[in-house]
Amino acid sequence: MLKFLLYILLSLAILFVGLLFFAIDDTPLLKIHQGLNREDIQRAKQLLHVAPEERGQIKTVSLDQKDLNIAVSYLLNHFAENTTQIQIVDDRLMIQIAIFVPKSPWGRYLDFSFNLRQVDDAIVIKSLKIGEISIPDPAANLLIPAIVHNTPLEQHWQLLSQYVKKIHISPQALEISYLGSIVDAAKQLAIQKHRDYPNLHRYQQQINEIVSQHDPSWRLSITDLLQPLFLTAYQQTPTEDAVQENRAIIIAVGSYIYKQDLRRYLPLGLVYSKEYPVFAYKRVDIPQHFIASALLAILDSSLLGEQIGIDKELGDAQKGSGFSFIDLTADRAGTRFGQIAVASTEKAKELQRIMSSTKDYSSIIPEVQDLPEHMDEATFVSKFQSVGSSAYNELIQQIDDRIKALPLYQI
Repeated sequence: MLKFLLYILLSLAILFVGLLFFAIDDTPLLKIHQGLNREDIQRAKQLLHVAPEERGQIKTVSLDQKDLNIAVSYLLNHFAENTTQIQIVDDRLMIQIAIFVPKSPWGRYLDFSFNLRQVDDAIVIKSLKIGEISIPDPAANLLIPAIVHNTPLEQHWQLLSQYVKKIHISPQALEISYLGSIVDAAKQLAIQKHRDYPNLHRYQQQINEIVSQHDPSWRLSITDLLQPLFLTAYQQTPTEDAVQENRAIIIAVGSYIYKQDLRRYLPLGLVYSKEYPVFAYKRVDIPQHFIASALLAILDSSLLGEQIGIDKELGDAQKGSGFSFIDLTADRAGTRFGQIAVASTEKAKELQRIMSSTKDYSSIIPEVQDLPEHMDEATFVSKFQSVGSSAYNELIQQIDDRIKALPLYQI
């Protein structure tokens, strides 16, 4: 019996490795796009916007192929770094998705391709492939719902099932009819997710104590907030809860730095005794960029965070304070900080250990004061042509090297 069990386990291990070999690849089937640009993000927000007067009504949107690609990419980026391509052909959607997975011996990309076809009032899955593995249609229509119902996607599926009333695929567009109140339900789902952090209020209260004792003649540093909270987590919480506690700390600090903006989305319920601006390198915008990107990273939206950061700077170049590589540095450092904070139990606990004795913001945000900023659109184009140019990428690489050189980011 023992030999039989070992044989079964070995066979399953070989099968699993084989599946990974055929499912994951070094090169995605899709051409990797540079992410959503400023116009795409604005268009996605417009497509998904529901006005207050529409909350109690059934709203119908018609998405052509371009709009569908923008909306789906925008939503998927909240869950995983990906590149997506959707085509509308007659009565079906032809979908290709490349998910960026952690680097492994098998590759860096997990490819999915499948069709969604209209059959009467139902939508069925056709021609599902995972990497090079073809899944028969009957199995695919059982497999995908099973995956959804047994993962965190289940809550989102229930939300869609309750509020989406009709879906119709036409030769030119995908039409979706839904209750406008789905917006309020989605916000409540996000709030409920953060109630999984029972110590969140404790960290918020600790921030309250820190700011109540702060000497107003000195600038309040971002590490004045982060260091005591991580010290508490390191000393008072078990290792197996390290990831959960790190998320709670980043949410708590974010709730203080973005007091007004996040009140609608996080279960705060705390009025701070003092509300000081938070500084790094004598600036308040750097901590804001850092913690916003860290927040997005712990919610599995690192790519979206980078896109939003670039989008904001491009917008500032056109009308605002100007394009800033200083802000982008804070964005990228914050994203890396958030990724390490939730990467694994071991890395989460090690981050707590380092941060528990960190006194200086230069330990989490590298030197930025020599980087170009305040560039209007014409200046940015003359120096860097565009996002993704060789000159732009060279400077981004220098920024990434500075971040990697800090001991914290070598965990």
